[in-house]
Amino acid sequence: MDRAVERLAAAGFDDTVYDEAIVKEEPGSVDPAIPTLAPRSSPEVVLGSDEPNLLPKRDKQTIVRAFKSQLADYHLPNEVIEAYATTFYHGGKFVLVTTDAERAEQAMKILRECGATRVNRHD
Repeated sequence: MDRAVERLAAAGFDDTVYDEAIVKEEPGSVDPAIPTLAPRSSPEVVLGSDEPNLLPKRDKQTIVRAFKSQLADYHLPNEVIEAYATTFYHGGKFVLVTTDAERAEQAMKILRECGATRVNRHD
């Protein structure tokens, strides 16, 4: 994933990587115990740990809800959001790239070349 993020940045794409490592508390929120997902751009993302996922189930469900909320901001269909949330719950990591139709194929090619297991386009 690191290589994909680097190549996307070098090609001028803006991307957001989503995994459990980017969860943080949002200042000023009504309930400070509810985390939100903080999108990070490519140079700041550090992924790939051999540490087991030890999040309690309740906390993990809160993180998944925050992830789903972020996906809704991209105006993805509900069935896509639910499928992505299931993968995310089981440790999946996502790179979301927002670009115009002309450059979408280039971004998809970079992701495939870097070993992405699934590459989808949503217009």
